[in-house]
Amino acid sequence: MIVRLSQKDDFKHTLDLEYDIIDNPFTPRWIECYQRSQQRGDPISNPDRFGGLNNEWTKERVFGIINERVDQINKIVPGLIDRKLSDPQDQDTLNYLHSFFERYHGKVDVWLTDPWWQDKPRELRPIWSDLNIFIHKMESLNAGERPNIKITWYDTPKPDRLTRQDYALFTHQYRFGYIYSLYADVGKDLKSLAYDHDDHHLDFVPPTTIAADCQLQFFNTTEEESLKTTQDCQNFYDKNRDYFQSKGYQRDDHRLVTGAIPLARLSQPTDPTELLNQIKRFNWVQNFYII
Repeated sequence: MIVRLSQKDDFKHTLDLEYDIIDNPFTPRWIECYQRSQQRGDPISNPDRFGGLNNEWTKERVFGIINERVDQINKIVPGLIDRKLSDPQDQDTLNYLHSFFERYHGKVDVWLTDPWWQDKPRELRPIWSDLNIFIHKMESLNAGERPNIKITWYDTPKPDRLTRQDYALFTHQYRFGYIYSLYADVGKDLKSLAYDHDDHHLDFVPPTTIAADCQLQFFNTTEEESLKTTQDCQNFYDKNRDYFQSKGYQRDDHRLVTGAIPLARLSQPTDPTELLNQIKRFNWVQNFYII
């Protein structure tokens, strides 16, 4: 498996990152999702989703894009969103804007049957998607973004769902040089709710959908960090027990997971500093091959 990086404006000079697929019950179905996107000819969406690797994504730039997307939405649907971001650190407004994405973009493929979409132009969907991407980008920047690359295929259908066996594979103890699954639902999972202080979200949505989307991680989380995340999420559940139980989620529900599923690891041992210095010369995912 190869992830090929390049510069956005220079396709000739590339860096190939070679990975071995991890043997677990989930990865064959993840590969099927990838093959579906290839069969359809779907392009990688936003091939420049590099985090903590270069200085291209500043808070100022992301701030401007978020408000630009709000303006674009309001131009198509006048007066729909009545607030814009005035401070990059304003988590409440980021949560507020995300609630509009949850409602009007809707869950996976819901737009096909939602009456709200009947008279809306198709170009509105990627604008909503962009708004969501850059809301989360700003949150990552505010939290101190660690080196990563996210790869998504926006238009590929996502009919497959996680099984109980899949949930047992989730971890939030990330390892340098590994590829992990990405949250592919619309809403907020337990960790997002625990850390975002979100009074505007429409609903709790645990990970349920399987997608080809994935994240390349170039950092290690410590055992202490992992334990803290687990404890914070458990504490949030306990403080909001009535809400979760009203939605049908007991404390030991197997769907109350955080993190992601490991998918692949770098084929060859490498010096982390040396590899990061190589990756920092690039800003574009040119291609993604599973052979």
